[in-house]
Amino acid sequence: MAIPYREGQFFLLPVERGAYAVGLIARAPARGGVLLGYFFGPRRSQAPVPQWLNALHPQTAALVCRFKDAALYRGDWKVIGSLEPFSRAAWPVPAFHRFDGSVTHVPGNDAVQDWKVEYGDDNLIVPRQESPAHGADLKLPEDIAYDPGLLADAVGQHVKEMAPTADDTTWR
Repeated sequence: MAIPYREGQFFLLPVERGAYAVGLIARAPARGGVLLGYFFGPRRSQAPVPQWLNALHPQTAALVCRFKDAALYRGDWKVIGSLEPFSRAAWPVPAFHRFDGSVTHVPGNDAVQDWKVEYGDDNLIVPRQESPAHGADLKLPEDIAYDPGLLADAVGQHVKEMAPTADDTTWR
């Protein structure tokens, strides 16, 4: 069966009953079932118009993360359009932060519990590079591959502070 989504497509992510956030598939490796997405608020009751979608930028994302593709694959999350043209360079794979809860001894460091984790464009499962995290690295997005339920909760938390959705015509 063909994969029902591709890089550069927008989709609606349910964040609460009758309310959605917008997601953009920034990476969809051929193997693995883990994607990279940029997620945008505010919560809305319906899909935005294409002009609104095409005006989005990576810097305005409420959350950037890796996530499992099961809900997209099953068609539970509705694909609502595509960013044309889509450029991987414009929507990069960020570095992530991981706290592993254990103490690891690395030459030149006393003990490491926090890691800066970097993935390649075509493999979002196995890190391309891991290094001890320092200072600003601790503010990087968390290194989690969210399942559909956890992703909806996380994105919902990030967009709940944005404008209410009682009348989302201003966001269309």
